[in-house]
Amino acid sequence: MAVVTRADCTEIEAKEDTLMKFTVADGKLTTSVKIKDLDFNACDGGDNFANNNLVGRARRLNELTYLSDAKKEAIEETLVGSAAGKCNEAIGEFLATKNITRTA
Repeated sequence: MAVVTRADCTEIEAKEDTLMKFTVADGKLTTSVKIKDLDFNACDGGDNFANNNLVGRARRLNELTYLSDAKKEAIEETLVGSAAGKCNEAIGEFLATKNITRTA
């Protein structure tokens, strides 16, 4: 599996007006949404994680029980971190699952 060291994440902030209309005669409810403003912001990874970092956000959501352990671990398999050697280590581990070894 391909690995990357880091990925940004984005959260959307929308300001909108919602109009709801109920017609008693026919029992119909109609709605419409008008987006007035749409901003793309760096997501918050929480106190211990850098902002705009997808792994940090996934860990934070996991701590809050909004993201399962399995999904967090799946993200961490691909986003391996930017510390020295992390990418090569992840590639080596993947190759080992296919019985492929690197030679010097």
